[in-house]
Amino acid sequence: MDDKMLMKELNKILTLEHGHLGMYEKYMDYSDKEIRRTFRRFMEVEIEHIEKLKTVIRNLGDKPSLIIEGGDIIGRLFNITINVADERGMLKAYSFIEQKAHAGYTDFVSKLENDSEKRNQFIAEIAASNMLEAKLMQLWLDDKLKNMHVQA
Repeated sequence: MDDKMLMKELNKILTLEHGHLGMYEKYMDYSDKEIRRTFRRFMEVEIEHIEKLKTVIRNLGDKPSLIIEGGDIIGRLFNITINVADERGMLKAYSFIEQKAHAGYTDFVSKLENDSEKRNQFIAEIAASNMLEAKLMQLWLDDKLKNMHVQA
């Protein structure tokens, strides 16, 4: 992957991570204590993802930029509207978004791993940890949704 394409991909992922941060940063708005606690941690994870990506971009001699600025980044990309008043719908939407994030990371990591350049192999390792955390978040969301359904 050439430098220009790598920067484009990293900044696209950075944009999405900012969107994920927006999903979880209003954790105090939820009545369910478990959701509040978990979303607070998810917010911290998304901040870690953002900082890792910014560091990689800076170390490659570029500066981080968002491809899509302002507004509902996630909603515009996936053509969904998230209503936090409906916790089930929100959990379902967030699970879908994390599933898409995992798939995107999987594709990106695969491209990097197939590249013989050592730098890209190193970046693949960083991206792979974000990929795993996206999957873990999706699994938690799915489990919470399933348990809400059982309790209802």
